[in-house]
Amino acid sequence: MAFVQRYRKQRKTTILLFPGQIMIMADECNGPEYGRPLNGTGVLRISQSASVKIGTWNVQSMYQSGKLENTMKEMKRINISILGISEMRWTGSGKQFEQDHVIYYSGDDTQHKYGVGIIVTKELNQSVKSFTPISNRIILLQIESKPANVNIFQVYAPTAQSTEEDLELFYKDLEYSVKKMKSHDITVVMGDLNAKVGEEKYKNISGQFGLGTRNDRGSRFLEFCEEHKLSIMNTFFKLPKRRLYTWRAPGDTYRNQIDYITINHRYKNSITSSKTLPGADVPSDHVLLLCEFKLRLKKVKTTNKSKKICVDTIRLMKEELQPVLEEKCIGYYEKESPSIDEKWNEVKSIIQENVMDKVKKQSVKFKPWITDEILNLMEVRRPFKNTNHQRYKDVNKEIKRKIRDAKQNWLEEQCKEMEDLEKKHDSFNLYKKIKELAGLSKKNINNNLMDEDGHLIINTEDKMNVWKQYIEDLFDDDRPDTEETEARTGKEITISEIQNVIKTSKNRKAPGPDAIPSEVYKVFGPNSLLVLKDLFNEIYNTGKIPQEWLESIFVAIPKKARPKTCKDYRTISLMCHVLKLFLKIIQQRTYHKIEEKISHCQFGFRNGLGTREALFSIQVLIQKFRDNDNDAYLCFIDFEKAFDRIKHDKLIEILEDIGIDDKDVRIIRNLYWQQSARVRIEGNCTDPVNIKRGTRQGCVLSPQFFNIYSEYIFNEALANITHGIKIGNEIINNIRYADDTVLLSNSIEELQILVDKITSVCDKYGLKLNTSKTKFMIVSKKKNRLRNTTLKAYGIELERTASITYLGSYINDEWDIQKEIKIRIEKARTSFFKFKNLFCGHEIKLSLKLRMLRCYVFSVLLYGVESWTLTETIMKKIEAFEMWTYRRILKIKWTDKITNEEVLRRLNKDKEILFTIKKRKLEYFGHIVRNPTKYHVPVVILEGSNTTGNRGRGRPRTHWIQNLIQWFNVSNETLFEKARDRNSIATMIANDR
Repeated sequence: MAFVQRYRKQRKTTILLFPGQIMIMADECNGPEYGRPLNGTGVLRISQSASVKIGTWNVQSMYQSGKLENTMKEMKRINISILGISEMRWTGSGKQFEQDHVIYYSGDDTQHKYGVGIIVTKELNQSVKSFTPISNRIILLQIESKPANVNIFQVYAPTAQSTEEDLELFYKDLEYSVKKMKSHDITVVMGDLNAKVGEEKYKNISGQFGLGTRNDRGSRFLEFCEEHKLSIMNTFFKLPKRRLYTWRAPGDTYRNQIDYITINHRYKNSITSSKTLPGADVPSDHVLLLCEFKLRLKKVKTTNKSKKICVDTIRLMKEELQPVLEEKCIGYYEKESPSIDEKWNEVKSIIQENVMDKVKKQSVKFKPWITDEILNLMEVRRPFKNTNHQRYKDVNKEIKRKIRDAKQNWLEEQCKEMEDLEKKHDSFNLYKKIKELAGLSKKNINNNLMDEDGHLIINTEDKMNVWKQYIEDLFDDDRPDTEETEARTGKEITISEIQNVIKTSKNRKAPGPDAIPSEVYKVFGPNSLLVLKDLFNEIYNTGKIPQEWLESIFVAIPKKARPKTCKDYRTISLMCHVLKLFLKIIQQRTYHKIEEKISHCQFGFRNGLGTREALFSIQVLIQKFRDNDNDAYLCFIDFEKAFDRIKHDKLIEILEDIGIDDKDVRIIRNLYWQQSARVRIEGNCTDPVNIKRGTRQGCVLSPQFFNIYSEYIFNEALANITHGIKIGNEIINNIRYADDTVLLSNSIEELQILVDKITSVCDKYGLKLNTSKTKFMIVSKKKNRLRNTTLKAYGIELERTASITYLGSYINDEWDIQKEIKIRIEKARTSFFKFKNLFCGHEIKLSLKLRMLRCYVFSVLLYGVESWTLTETIMKKIEAFEMWTYRRILKIKWTDKITNEEVLRRLNKDKEILFTIKKRKLEYFGHIVRNPTKYHVPVVILEGSNTTGNRGRGRPRTHWIQNLIQWFNVSNETLFEKARDRNSIATMIANDR
């Protein structure tokens, strides 16, 4: 240890030099007025490391074109590593990669207002531990460093025009977040506080080198700093006033200090300087505030170590990769391994060495539209910022013009790429490019969670603990232990089965724990397939599954903006793709045995059936029932976490009961009893959690397992039940799409019996109705008489509703399709506005715009169109919307008085939506009539009649089949006759043009 004493003016400081660190001991007069400050205790440890420049800047909207590039250019010039941004005005929250920088941001959910962000260099980003978007005025970035981690809060306080309530809410969020930081961490709060602390020194909170006179908001800010032991660093350094002010009034009439950088007392010695840079040039009335920070960074280690490979190149490299892989696999399948895990690891190592390591890693591509000419003009503009205001404005105007031109040229290039993709029929990349240009490809990242008291959880470790506990509680069950049984039935897995599942596997899907995507298996040749066949058959014949296959990774996706609890997230499960291939073979073998047991009333997860059939069945059935002046009683059931509550032992009993082969059942049993999952949070994974109930998320077997499980529930509950709605010679009392269930009856008493039966059997099978979301509806012309009708589940009264959204379609108790059409038109209009810059721009050719219109707008409008019954009024509204889209594309104002015929002439096309509706309804009618077994329920509803009740007075409503009769000018008998012939349907459609 060496001692060094130095004297400067009236200050005496002793510096103790230790290996690897410096300890500074202040003996006297260590006040801020003498340059570099020391902490109040007189002792502070600072690691030997280079200074990191950290700044904060209100840029007055990063939403302006060129502002981000301008800011990053200044960061490079000044060598800033961390820059906090106030008034960013980006929507949502997340992170974005831009060349050599990473931007973390938190803004308003919908409007381009407020917003904060932090921009860091790519090198410093390796030390970023996590970021938390606290609100649209506060963001937190946590950085790993020595001797302590750094927590940086970038803020944008409400302006003087805001209410006191807004200010208090801001400080409430900020105070709670700062309190959650560890006491030994370095905490930095910086940004535009819209407060003046003034020149007067205040304890060890602010120094005497502030600016101006303290105001009320300045006092409020000082109270906050005092409570959290923060020092306002840009008031501690004696500098000229031009290095102190952070804001200029319009016209530069006066200047104030309202932006600050603060740090906790014990670490304020790590700030070696703090000043503003009036010469830093981004068009704003605020000035860059900069500090030099002594910091030694650490590279963050995450449990997610795998790097993404560019999967599109695997197919292109097949001829190069396959021979090498084949040579490595010659004779390998005959080798014996002591365990299935070792065998899989050997197969995986062959794939890793001969495919994965030779395919280039996926990199983020940047194609900035900003040109060198614009960047050079920014350099020309900068010297005029504080010397020649008029010249500055002139150059800035020129920059804006150049930015518009450059962005226009770039957009034209992108549109040319889109046209080339269209010619190549590359739909995937075409629509991906369209979404990028429309600004819809930006992914918001928000991992926020609240504790039981409604407070934000800041620390990643705490979030991981909450998620782990949530998953444990969600999937915990008193499941009996499984017993090993002899498996006799089950055929060997063949090469043709493996080839088939590989061929049909989906591309561009996130891999599981092994990090091997399905595209890799499409490179396999004969020898490689033999290796895979040998592995699959050993697993199938022994029932032993590799440990890595049994583990899944849950990724949490927010269901809504600003999620608060784990329930506000949807978890997506990532599993090994090789397991998906293996289970796809099991699925194909078990499919028919399960499918033949499924009722015609179930439309979910079945080939050729979907929401279209479910919506058609309920719409047409109730319409027929109502037309005869009958009352229809409907209960829309919502199950609590239906897929996650399935009991594993019950599922195995059902599979054995329907005759699934022994070896298939054994694989399923071992898979379910030995599976585990981790939750990935901010690049780290929780400890594994045993999954003791529920179907496996993301597993190809889960849909059919849920169908057969729910089928047993309904078969047991509704056995010998004759309640329901009679149509023809059949009674229909339920319509299901997976777990979305509607119970139907012609009286409230019968509906109550159905609900009671279902709830009773569900308890036995582990399912439960969600009474807060389960609702009932009465479709009747006698509303007043049925006003006091009630329905109960578990003794709790269920809510009676006049309208509900079922499978994305609006249903109301008047059974009026006009309201649904109105909603669909508005949704389609919203979709149009999402792509407004592309539809209304000049860059994209008209044919591509019309194609986009059909894909992104008309498809939204026509969802569920097969179930619609249209009137003349509705058709006019639909036609008016179609013409509205065409007029917007052609930029025709409503005051221009241009006829629809002229609009269509300019587009060189005819109206298409009504024709599409007629075509789709007729094709669907022919489809179900030609396949009465598969579409049993829709056909029964269409052909059957309701024998009870009588039609009311007045003109009857138009019914579904009547649309087709009128449109194609045929009789009912002729329509059914022609529907059975595909060619007759095609002729009818062609003649309708």
